[in-house]
Amino acid sequence: MEGAKLLEALSSEDFDLEKYVNTLTVEGDDGLLEGRQKLQALSDETKRALKRNVYENYLKFIDAAKEIYILEGEMYQLNHMLTEQKNMMTYIMENSIASDKVEMSIADEEDSRKNLAFLMEKVEGCSHVMEVSGRHLVHDGDVVELEVESFAQLQKCHMFLLNDSLMLASWQANPNKRGPIKYKFLALYELDSLAIVNVRDVGPVKNAFKVLMFPDTRIYQVDNPKAKRQWLEYLEEVKKKKAAKDKARREALAAAEKRDMPSPLGETNPSNPFEEESDQLISIEGLKEVPEDLDVLIAQRDFEGAVDQIYEVNAKLQEVMVKSPVLREYSARVDQRVKQLTDILMQELLVSPERTMRAGTNSARTAVTQLIRLGKSAQACQLFLKNRSTVIRYNMRQLKIEGATNLYIRRLCEMFFGTLQETCKEFYKAFPSEFYGCFSGVIVWAREELEAFVEVYKRQVFGSKSGIPTIAECVGIARTSCIKLQDVGLDLEFIFNSLISEDVERCALDHTNNFLLKSKQRAEEDNWQPMQFTHRNKLNSLLDTMINAGFTDIESLVYDGLYISLTENSLTFCRTVILFLDDLCKLNQPSIQYLVDSGVQQVWSSQISHIEKSLNSALYMKENKNKFILKNAAWLEEKVLAVAEARYLDSVGYPSTEMKHMHRSFGKLKSLAMAYQAELV
Repeated sequence: MEGAKLLEALSSEDFDLEKYVNTLTVEGDDGLLEGRQKLQALSDETKRALKRNVYENYLKFIDAAKEIYILEGEMYQLNHMLTEQKNMMTYIMENSIASDKVEMSIADEEDSRKNLAFLMEKVEGCSHVMEVSGRHLVHDGDVVELEVESFAQLQKCHMFLLNDSLMLASWQANPNKRGPIKYKFLALYELDSLAIVNVRDVGPVKNAFKVLMFPDTRIYQVDNPKAKRQWLEYLEEVKKKKAAKDKARREALAAAEKRDMPSPLGETNPSNPFEEESDQLISIEGLKEVPEDLDVLIAQRDFEGAVDQIYEVNAKLQEVMVKSPVLREYSARVDQRVKQLTDILMQELLVSPERTMRAGTNSARTAVTQLIRLGKSAQACQLFLKNRSTVIRYNMRQLKIEGATNLYIRRLCEMFFGTLQETCKEFYKAFPSEFYGCFSGVIVWAREELEAFVEVYKRQVFGSKSGIPTIAECVGIARTSCIKLQDVGLDLEFIFNSLISEDVERCALDHTNNFLLKSKQRAEEDNWQPMQFTHRNKLNSLLDTMINAGFTDIESLVYDGLYISLTENSLTFCRTVILFLDDLCKLNQPSIQYLVDSGVQQVWSSQISHIEKSLNSALYMKENKNKFILKNAAWLEEKVLAVAEARYLDSVGYPSTEMKHMHRSFGKLKSLAMAYQAELV
């Protein structure tokens, strides 16, 4: 109630702000705090009310949009019915005694056909328009297509009005390169399936008319009112003539059927001169409604049903052996629907900003299947793969580069190689095995996508400041993902290795050089003293680390509670050499195998050289440390080198020749120590 009173007070015309503030300040801080809370509560309630109103209005807007869409369809149907009735009335008047309409002469029609042939030479991709017998040009001119909602100019077109259809062609960007060709074919619409509506001159939109072609609507603009009036008159007149011609054809068909009926006495007329034409008309009559049925199926997005009907129509057309003008006309009308259906199916495979990118490959299967049935397997393959490429690019952009590099690379590889695997599986379902060219196209596409993926991959892995362990892990993740693609018959591991070979080679060399540098630094600081720990916890932590690395006998070297009979340098080498070897093996590939083996040989040779140098040292001879040095050397050979050989064998698949040579080097150390001991005695 208090909120309602406050709202009423604030909303009143005579509200005095200063008086209201003074009232609050009289009560001190408590009054101001209470007033602030009331105002905040009122503000929150107002926001909630505003949200409810917006939601309710949004629902009403959706309902209104649905009603407008339904009314638009009904208005289109009503306009179509009125047009048919008007054509029928005009036909009746033309056939009446009082009609004074003058028909086009035969000479004029011949001139129109010549003009059509001349103009068609300038239009690219319209050869099928000339295939219909009796088709001629009535009127043509330049128009500008406008956007239906904003009336913005879309493109400059040339419109051809034929005696049975309306053809649209766009201007070529560079016609000089194609000789006399100036236009490119866009579409051909039958006059039966379109309606012409005048558009009033409003603002910048002048001299325009609307063409309704179910389920589309287009607006065209001409230069002046005279051109607009000519287009409207010609369109109406040609539609009337076509309606009259169609009616005459139906009457001829009815008469033919009547002639073919048996006489009451059961007599027949074998010499009927109209028998062949009658059979032909009867055969065509069953196909007369096919173009309209195809329009309905396409509008309902029943693509499979439309293709099924096209198959049936083509089968019937092949049965009719007589190539009559009527047959060619119906065949051309069906071909136009086939082209329209093909364009729509191709549009289904194109990814536009208005469509969601999260749809899987199943959404494209219907379009691909029907395009294959229509004989467009090459276009279906190309568009399907282009669709998947767009999806991959979108998914890559959606991945956020945050957190550790290896986590991002794992998500990136799961997305990319998972999409490749899903694409291959769906491709095998959509394309039968006889389309060998399409399968080779998938391989080429997969390579191109892998190259684009590697560019992103290399920037994140090799272009960052990540350490070698992280880089090795990222390389291992990508290679494992490549191997999984072999389940769908796609092996990209060799291509991936070749694309990253230079970067991997550089990393292997840097890793080896860094390890050698650190080993030399530790060797210079090595005084060959057993390692002592200040706390038992630190010793236990080291023991756990060594055991996890594979050195299970490390506890046997502990004595006096806090001592290990190995130097700090030897213990560090034990831990790091195994990690070094693991990283090199993850980076390993056939092209850098020699670098891996060379790195292993250099690292072990450096450590053996340090031991040999210590045995030759006079200082250590005086201190009688040869036994302790040899004990460290024995541990490195018997334990560490054995673990390293096992790791190498598991990773590469065959034993290391360089490590076998290391055993000989360790054997020479024993002989060298015995010789020095004999000289000392």
